[in-house]
Amino acid sequence: MRFWITKNSELPVREQLVRQVLLGILSEDLPAGHKLPSVRAVARRHQIHSNTVSAAYHDLLEQGWLELRRGSGLYVRSMQPDGDGQLDRLLTALLQAARRQNYEPEEVLHRLEHMVHPVPYERILIAEPEPAMREILHAELTASLTVPIEFHSPDLEHPPRALVVALPTRAAKIRRQLRRGIPCITLRLRSVTASIEGQTKPPPDTVVSIVSRSAEIRFWSRAMLIAVGLDPDSLSEVDATIQGWQNRLCRGTLVVADIVAAREVPAGAEARVFRVIADTSIAELKQYCS
Repeated sequence: MRFWITKNSELPVREQLVRQVLLGILSEDLPAGHKLPSVRAVARRHQIHSNTVSAAYHDLLEQGWLELRRGSGLYVRSMQPDGDGQLDRLLTALLQAARRQNYEPEEVLHRLEHMVHPVPYERILIAEPEPAMREILHAELTASLTVPIEFHSPDLEHPPRALVVALPTRAAKIRRQLRRGIPCITLRLRSVTASIEGQTKPPPDTVVSIVSRSAEIRFWSRAMLIAVGLDPDSLSEVDATIQGWQNRLCRGTLVVADIVAAREVPAGAEARVFRVIADTSIAELKQYCS
């Protein structure tokens, strides 16, 4: 996975690195056991201070996403239990791995109970603080599922047989806010490979406009397009909350848009939809709601 750094961005370089590594891990483009480039190599390639890279790696290490192998370097941590066939050891490893991902034992028990004695949920509640992202998640889930898709509110009574869903970067906080016994499923992110599957790479001189009301979507899309080899200088971000944003699209521009903004792309423009939720998460939710 290639890093890209924007030094004049409002987002600090340290946070840019953290988000890009985290995006790679969550979308499984950086698999367990993958070795990260050294602090010195990243600092030299992007002409940034090594302390900045070191601080970003330290944040990810403290959060449990990476592991340090003495004398070797930093690697993506495996979250898979590694038992030896004994049930107690398997369960202990499972609980430890789940705890590193901020899952409480009660949540693991709930998931196991559902696997053994499945009870279908009748609706899905999206727990998402950003309005633009909330609208995008709602549109994607509505397009794939038949149950009602609503928004979670901590101020309202939790309805029966309702399943809460949240993005990986929000899930831990949401779980702490929920009453014990209320399940919260983490939505996995769509990987770079899945996002470009079946797509043809645009010619080198093509200008690509990334369109979304969500700043986070624009960030993710840009990171993924650079990761697959597009020139950062050919990418243009367009904030779809600004009235008349369609006028910023030049003729011949390739548009990459979220599912909501794609509906407003002018006729005749070549638009490709960037989806947030991984197909595996959609399949998982279908099982819960069937």
